[in-house]
Amino acid sequence: MILAKVTGHVVATQKCDELRGSNLLLVTRLDDNQQPMKDQTWVAVDSVGAGMHDIVLAEEYFALNKDRYKAMSVVAIVENVFRDA
Repeated sequence: MILAKVTGHVVATQKCDELRGSNLLLVTRLDDNQQPMKDQTWVAVDSVGAGMHDIVLAEEYFALNKDRYKAMSVVAIVENVFRDA
């Protein structure tokens, strides 16, 4: 599971049956200081209604049939992140 920020939307005119009705988001992994990491952006299936600039938890292989598709899903919208200094 990764902490990520929603950085865009993906529009697909044709999707497999498992993805019909699903929103696709671009998510960029965040580092320990909650800054976007270069070259760490993926397309993820939105399972929770996330929007642009939301910080989210993304999980690989969660939304689809693991045997047929390699996918990433947004599984939570993050309200706050607390860490020890």
